[in-house]
Amino acid sequence: MRHIVWALVIVALATPAYAQFNMNPTDMHPKTDVEVKKEKEREAGYKSGLSKIPDAKSKSDPWASVRSASPTPGQNQPRSTAK
Repeated sequence: MRHIVWALVIVALATPAYAQFNMNPTDMHPKTDVEVKKEKEREAGYKSGLSKIPDAKSKSDPWASVRSASPTPGQNQPRSTAK
C-alpha cells in the first residue's frame, strides 16, 4: 500500500513538469512569408496607434472647482466633527 501511495505522489508531482516540456515537433513550424507580413502589419498598426495617444502634460484635478482656496501654511485646517 505504501508503494502505491508513493507512486501516486511521484506521478502527481511529475505531471505538471512533464506538461511544460512536452513539445511536439509537428506543432513547431517556421513562419511563412504571409505570416511574417501580417505580423509586421500588426506591429506597424500598434506603433502608429501608440503615436496617436497624446502625452499627459499636467495632472488634471476633477475636484478643483469644488474645493475652496487652499489655506496658508500658518492656518489650521478645520476638521469635520462627524461621528
